[in-house]
Amino acid sequence: MMRLMPSLRLRLIGLLLALALTVAAVMIFAVERFSADQIMTLAKQGGASPEEAQAMFDAYVARVLVVGAIVGVALGAFAAWWLLRRILRPLDRLAQASRAIAAGDLAARVPNPPDPELRELATAFNHMAASLERVEQLRQAVVEDVAHELRTPLTSLQGYTEALADGVIEPTPEMLRTVQEEIVRLSRLVTDLDQLARGERDPRPLARAELDLSALVQRAAAIASPELATRRISIRIDDAASLPSLMADQDAIGQVVSNLMQNAARYTDDGGEVAIRLRSEAGWVRCEIENTGAEIPSEELPYIWERLYRVDPSRARTTGGTGIGLAIVRQIVESHGGSVGARSGNGRTAIWFQLPTATS
Repeated sequence: MMRLMPSLRLRLIGLLLALALTVAAVMIFAVERFSADQIMTLAKQGGASPEEAQAMFDAYVARVLVVGAIVGVALGAFAAWWLLRRILRPLDRLAQASRAIAAGDLAARVPNPPDPELRELATAFNHMAASLERVEQLRQAVVEDVAHELRTPLTSLQGYTEALADGVIEPTPEMLRTVQEEIVRLSRLVTDLDQLARGERDPRPLARAELDLSALVQRAAAIASPELATRRISIRIDDAASLPSLMADQDAIGQVVSNLMQNAARYTDDGGEVAIRLRSEAGWVRCEIENTGAEIPSEELPYIWERLYRVDPSRARTTGGTGIGLAIVRQIVESHGGSVGARSGNGRTAIWFQLPTATS
C-alpha cells in the first residue's frame, strides 16, 4: 500500500492541476474569442490606432492569462489539498493499523471516515481485526487449557509413582483406582482432541441408517440415571408422540446425545433437574436437553461451541470438563445437515440440536 500511495497522491495532484489549467485555458479562449471585437471597437472609438488597439488587446489578454492561471492553480491546489486529506488520510490510518497488527498489536482499529465507501472499508477492516484478535485469544486459551489438562493428572501420577518407587506408600485399591481415573482422564482428553482434529481435517463417512431418536435418548437417560440419582438429580423426558425417523449415523448421534447428557449432568447442581424434550416440526426433529444450575451469560453463548472454550474455566476444571464435547456435537450435527443452539436464563440452560427427517 505504501508503494502505491505516492503514485496515487501524484496522480490526484496532476489531475487537479490539469483541470485548473484547463479552466484557465477556457477562460482565455472565451476572452479572446468573444471579447476581441468589442475591445478593438472600443479602442478605435477612443481614437486609438489599429496598432495601439492591438497592443491594448494583447495586454488585456496577458493580464487575463496571468489572473486566470493564478486563480486556476490556487483553486486546484486547494481542491488537491482537500481531496488528499479526505481520501488519503483514512488510507494512511489503515496502513498504520495494518502495520500495527502485523507487529502483534491485534487491538489496533481505525476510526470511521465520513465518506460511505471509505467507512465501509474501515468497518470491514475493524471486523477482520476483531476476528484475528478473537482467534489469537482462543489460540492462547487452547495452549493454556491443554497444558493445564495434561499437567494436573500428570502431576498426580508423578506423585503416586515416585511415592511407590521410594517405598513411601504401599499400593492400595483406592490409590490404584485414583491412578486409573487420572489415566482415563488423560485418555479422554487425547481421544476428544484427536476426534475433533480428524473430524475437521478428514471427516469419516457417515453410516446412515434409519434411526429412532426417541429410543436413543431413552437409552442415554437410562445410562446416566444411576449417577444422577446419587446427586438427587431428577431426569424427565417429554417425548413427542410418533416422532418421524431419521437417516443418520447411530454411533455419531449417540455420541451427540451422550455428550449433551454428560454436559447437563456436569453443570446441574445437586438436587436439580435435567429435562429432555423431543419434538418434530416442518421436516425436522429437535432434541433439547435442559438443566437447572448456573446460567451462561448471553454474551458467552455464541462461543460455547468452540473447541476448549469454557464459560468458567476454573469451575469446568474442577468438574472435569475439557471444553471439547460441544465442539464435537456441533461438528457431528452439521455433518448430518442439522444445526445446534443454546439459551440460558432464569436458572436454566438448554442445549438443543435438530436434524432433518428421513423424508425431508
